[in-house]
Amino acid sequence: MINRYTKYIVGLTIMMTLAGCQTAPQHTTKVTKPVEKPKTSQPSVPTPDGVKITPYDHPEIKRQKIPVVIPQQKAATQSLDDGQGNPAFKHLMQQTQMAFQKGQWDVAERSALNAQRIAPQSAETFLYLARIANQKKQYANAESLARRGLGFAQSATQKKMFWNVILQSGQQLKTQQTVAEALRQLQSL
Repeated sequence: MINRYTKYIVGLTIMMTLAGCQTAPQHTTKVTKPVEKPKTSQPSVPTPDGVKITPYDHPEIKRQKIPVVIPQQKAATQSLDDGQGNPAFKHLMQQTQMAFQKGQWDVAERSALNAQRIAPQSAETFLYLARIANQKKQYANAESLARRGLGFAQSATQKKMFWNVILQSGQQLKTQQTVAEALRQLQSL
């Protein structure tokens, strides 16, 4: 048994297909004459395999030395857009800091994520997100966030804070390799 809705849909599809075929534009092909090339007075040279070589009618291209311009080296320090000039970013980071101090991990995380959307290169957002993940017992996530934040850290102080988070998460996960690496990095800073 075919449902009446199915019959309706099939009938509607057939009508639309037929209507579409009737309204399709008719394509006509135009016959165009090939463009005649002006005859050149240059003779073609036959080769033993029957290929005719016609010399190029333009003068030969001459080699010239081009002066090499060396771009100036960029400054060794890179400036990242860390959001410090953005009032919305500052406000969200203040909310993050207050919620973190009160132990409101979800509120702090939400504010830090919103701040990160405004300034994705901010080391501060990664630091708070990593510290919040440690508080929520998401140690692997905390280590990952801290390692990503290390790429945006611009001072030795920030790097120390990230390595401390990595050390804490490594201790909680009981990974000796991570703990040893974090201790080694903290001693070198």
